[in-house]
Amino acid sequence: MGLPCVLAIVLGGLVSADAQPAAPANRPNAAAAALPIPEGARSVEVISPHAPVVSAPRRGATRRGTLALRARFAVVARAVGDGCSTGVYADLGQRTFVCEEYVRYVAEPPAASPVPVVRPGALLPQRHAFVRYDATPAYAQPADYFVGDYVETFGEGFGLVVVGDEVVDGIGFVRLARGGYVTDDAVRYARGSDFAGLDLAPDAPVDLAWVRVRDLPVAARPRGRAVRRLGRRDVVHVASVDQGYARLVDGGFVRADALARVTLAPSPEDLADAERWIDISIEQQVLVAYEGTRPVFATLVSTGADRPGSATPLGTFRVWAKLASSTMDDLERTDVRENYLIEGVPWVQYFDGSVALHAAFWHDDFGTRRSHGCVNLSPTDARRLYDFTRPVVPDGYEALIPFTDEPRTRIRVRP
Repeated sequence: MGLPCVLAIVLGGLVSADAQPAAPANRPNAAAAALPIPEGARSVEVISPHAPVVSAPRRGATRRGTLALRARFAVVARAVGDGCSTGVYADLGQRTFVCEEYVRYVAEPPAASPVPVVRPGALLPQRHAFVRYDATPAYAQPADYFVGDYVETFGEGFGLVVVGDEVVDGIGFVRLARGGYVTDDAVRYARGSDFAGLDLAPDAPVDLAWVRVRDLPVAARPRGRAVRRLGRRDVVHVASVDQGYARLVDGGFVRADALARVTLAPSPEDLADAERWIDISIEQQVLVAYEGTRPVFATLVSTGADRPGSATPLGTFRVWAKLASSTMDDLERTDVRENYLIEGVPWVQYFDGSVALHAAFWHDDFGTRRSHGCVNLSPTDARRLYDFTRPVVPDGYEALIPFTDEPRTRIRVRP
């Protein structure tokens, strides 16, 4: 299943920090009206899910990100300001403020974990299930199933986050993160691909390629008889390419178009020393991550499918928002035959509007164009690149939007 992420991705009200408004000239600086921090308080604890943080203690301030429930953060001051139901913001430093409606002052020290939390040995932070049948009913409680009282229906292929299981009178149900229940025979679970990219050793030749097809013949000479065969996504080292054939370092020739090759690209002219950036080749379906001029990591991706309206945009962009997870849907559209819904897509990095790097757990076809515009990554690779790019998302943050004066990793997409 390809995901049409370029149409409508739920951003939770996030907007780019590039557009941060200036305070009106006739309004005093809200931060100047400060209140004392409660005696004995060592941090603020988030008490509301998805607590928003903003760039200034005033109405209309730019959204800075979202905090996770129960995470604790150091507070440097309290600031009076409008746009907050309590009239007071906790100043977390780094130009970040949270309305006191969403936090409480506690004696415990600051403590937060990276978000999303992934269990040891797991590929994904949540359980994902896809709806098997169109118009699958969801019930407020399992008991409602027996009287046919449902609250909503889901289309075939909708992706839901599951948080529990229950059996009532011999019927199995799954409990949904969004609330409600569906019968367990109405869904199939997604595991996610265990494919992962490769680290590139310093000063080693960059001659890697992955086999795109199954059962690829290797011949002793171009167009010769096969002497051995390679499997899909086997890693090979390419010595040279000539007249449509790749000569392998360990001997033999294969069709060059059957390989997804790591191809190095010229560095941006204004590149800073050790600056991290990412290059994506549409032709090869390969992503290479760099530190300065040195490639450090390469992997297969799935960019936009080769059909109208699905191409991944070409050019050079910068990461403008990072989300631990995002729900992607087009449920508001009435001009399409089928709507879609995918909950909890993890490790999302927007770089051109709603086009993003993100994990794809609904297919294992990396190295092939198949998305609706976004750059699909395996869960392992999406998590790695989420940590690799700048800015770094602080522990306890579900989402972060960088300021324009902060380092923001550039993403270059080339044909």
